[in-house]
Amino acid sequence: MKKWVLVVSLLVSVSLLLSNPIPARLNMRNGDIIECSVTMDRISFISDYGEFQMPMEFVKAIVFPTSGTIITSLKTIYKNEIFRGFLLEEYILADFEGIPMKFHKDTISWVELLVEDRDLEGGVVQVMLKTGEQFYAAMLSEGLNIQTSYGVFSLSMDNVALMEFEGEGNVLTKTTLLSGSEMRGIVQDDFIVVKLLSGTELSIAPGKIKTIDFSTIELAEAPEIKEIPDFLPGEEKKAEIPHNMVLVEKGTFYMGDLWTSGNSSGKPTFEVTFDYDYFIGKYEVTFEEYDEFFIHGGRQKPSDNGWGRASRPVINVSWWDAITYCNWLSTKEDLPVAYDDEGNFLDKDGNITTDPSMVMGYRLATEAEWEYAARGGKNNDSFMYSGSEEVDEVAWYGSNSENKTQPVGKKKPNSLGIYDMSGNVEEWCSDCYGLYTSSEKINPFANSGSARVSRGGSWSSNAAYSRVACRDFYSPTVTVNCLGFRIARTVP
Repeated sequence: MKKWVLVVSLLVSVSLLLSNPIPARLNMRNGDIIECSVTMDRISFISDYGEFQMPMEFVKAIVFPTSGTIITSLKTIYKNEIFRGFLLEEYILADFEGIPMKFHKDTISWVELLVEDRDLEGGVVQVMLKTGEQFYAAMLSEGLNIQTSYGVFSLSMDNVALMEFEGEGNVLTKTTLLSGSEMRGIVQDDFIVVKLLSGTELSIAPGKIKTIDFSTIELAEAPEIKEIPDFLPGEEKKAEIPHNMVLVEKGTFYMGDLWTSGNSSGKPTFEVTFDYDYFIGKYEVTFEEYDEFFIHGGRQKPSDNGWGRASRPVINVSWWDAITYCNWLSTKEDLPVAYDDEGNFLDKDGNITTDPSMVMGYRLATEAEWEYAARGGKNNDSFMYSGSEEVDEVAWYGSNSENKTQPVGKKKPNSLGIYDMSGNVEEWCSDCYGLYTSSEKINPFANSGSARVSRGGSWSSNAAYSRVACRDFYSPTVTVNCLGFRIARTVP
């Protein structure tokens, strides 16, 4: 068995109080913000896969149940590590202005511990549950017994690269070995035992697990920003592309429905020119990304309809939710916010603008930007769908989606490397909905009207709605299970 290297720093004091209180911010349900220091040694947490204690030095945020929910969320100092369940303590103990205080958890919206994130060490696995929770741990189970159609195998965990679980009870699993072999069969073990980085051992029923990924070193070292390849002398150096975004270079295209005759919402067609470059998300925003915003921003958690969270596109979010996420992301990365409280675009100085080239923060794509990117930008693809003439190659839609969203990036991308612009979920755009006109346009953006544009079709629509020219619209307050979004940003 390989030696697992695990750096775990546990508190050895049995006291209820920390010797070095942790600076924290309590966001109270009445809107108050309390700057204080948490003095608790640890908290006790119970979930449907086990009970454990979490030393406070491992805690990043605690989000208490909102209206209509009963689940508390616990985020740790490790990237994307989230637990959901019930906090057993009734009070958060803190020092406020030198006064010992007990804040009842029913009075708190969320607690933010002002501590730094911690990098992962080697020798841990990433466990993702079907409920959307995920955490890192040392693997204590030495093997896994699988009944296949051609025999029973006892696999050593030393030889495993990835395990993917399906169903409840007698769980079907796909196991990928380091050698590249793939095996499918029924798991015979009742539990898989792991040890959290905070020190607790958990025995988890395979039926609750979605995946166990043994390549966490690769995950931990994934760069946030990637460089454009070296440029030749005399060439203009291109902008650095943010993580999981794609550069769309300025150009001209014909926008609208080029394939059908007669009346449609994509008529008349017209020429659009962009005099600026922009970035657009390679993928639709996922629950994994949105849940970080939910935890840090104190937002209400959108429902996943029981389909799972993680890498599925976020759904049941309004247009207002989407632009609030964009502003949160801008603030997180020290960029000017893109929207004011009325939903207007803002330039870098905070002034209202109707020119998307002047907006520096993260935002939703304009309708024209969305279609240009879906058509491959300067590649000027002639495909009816984003990346292909064959809808099944690029889109999850009514005929192949199994009546639910699917994890992003599983279908073929378009020529710019963008996924799911046809199907999976419709995507909010910044524009208000209006009828097309045939006049030529430069950097178009429609900011007059009550409804907001959505594009791309979804898991529930037919193939026609997945065409790159197809348009739809909703009230900006609407939340439905076929509607999500992807982010965009003007290149500085």
